[in-house]
Parts: sequence; structure tokens; C-alpha cells
Amino acid sequence: MNEIIFQERIDSERKIEPKDWMPDDYRKHLIRQISQHAHSEVIGMQPEGNWISRAPSLRAKMILLAKVQDEAGHGLYLYSACETLGISREELVNQLHQEKAKYS
Repeated sequence: MNEIIFQERIDSERKIEPKDWMPDDYRKHLIRQISQHAHSEVIGMQPEGNWISRAPSLRAKMILLAKVQDEAGHGLYLYSACETLGISREELVNQLHQEKAKYS
């Protein structure tokens, strides 16, 4: 019965909040998608971070630092969104380190 009500909410394009009931597979799918995006933000900032010490000017360093800070912030927001769905940030990072999670 819960799945029918949930599907009706989806079909009517009503908002689903993290604490609302949802099928386990749906919740797992959301966590997988959002965590993959979060991991990609964090992994994506690493190449720019390597260039900070090699930047030719203070202005270039500031630009790279801002880029790295933005990417880290995006990752943080996405990890926080996953936490609202019932998984800890530590668990998400462990999955990445153990290659159980992917990034793109």
C-alpha cells in the first residue's frame, strides 16, 4: 500500500522529503546517485589543487584556490544531502576508498 501511495506522489510530481517513506531501492538509488556526484566533486578538485603551488602569480593562485574551494563546497553539500537519507559521510568516504563506490 505504501508503494502505491508513494508512486501516486511521484506521478503527481509532489515533493518527496528525505524523512518521508520511500521504497528501500529508491532510497538506495538516490544515495548512489548523489554520492557519485559528491565523490566526483571531491576527486575533481584534486588536479587543480596540485597546480596551486605552481601558479605563476598570486592572482592565478587565488583563482585556483577559489575553484578548489567551490568544488569542496559542492561535495560537502552533496554528502550532507546523502546524510539526510540515512547514511553517514564516513561510510560514503569508506565506500569510495574501498572502491565500492564510483565517481565520474
